[in-house]
Amino acid sequence: MKTRLLLICLLILTSACGFHLRGSQLTEFDVANIYINPSSAPLLAREVTSQLESAGVSLANSPQSASYIVTFKEEHFEKAVLSVSAATGKVEEYLITYKALMDAAHADGKQIVKDDYVTLSRDLTFDENAVLGKFSEEELIHEDMVRRAASQVLRRLQALLTTQK
Repeated sequence: MKTRLLLICLLILTSACGFHLRGSQLTEFDVANIYINPSSAPLLAREVTSQLESAGVSLANSPQSASYIVTFKEEHFEKAVLSVSAATGKVEEYLITYKALMDAAHADGKQIVKDDYVTLSRDLTFDENAVLGKFSEEELIHEDMVRRAASQVLRRLQALLTTQK
């Protein structure tokens, strides 16, 4: 009985602190008719579109029928050496950075956001004895970074577009 009461108290405290399951942050996204222009960032545009659709947001099929137009201009991954072994001089860690550039505007062309960068960084340990596994891990990191960037974009849009109404 005491454990059940303790569990109920923990659940109430968790819900009171604003805790949300991953992917559930868009439940109050009350903007409709958004057109996503992938331009030069197809990965991010696809993920943003997917997250908007799963949140029940209606997407416009063309810029002419949209209330808001979000354009993703570019996206790219950069990989830089983060650390090198003092003994062998070989790379031990890489820093992977994902950058994307976006604009948001009203349908009439009035800019809301211009040239806003979304940037994420992750580190990747490297093991020359497990090269194939590390390449697979790097691909998973890329996918996760795009998902996180899309969530970041949607939080920004949610804040910007709801204040523009």
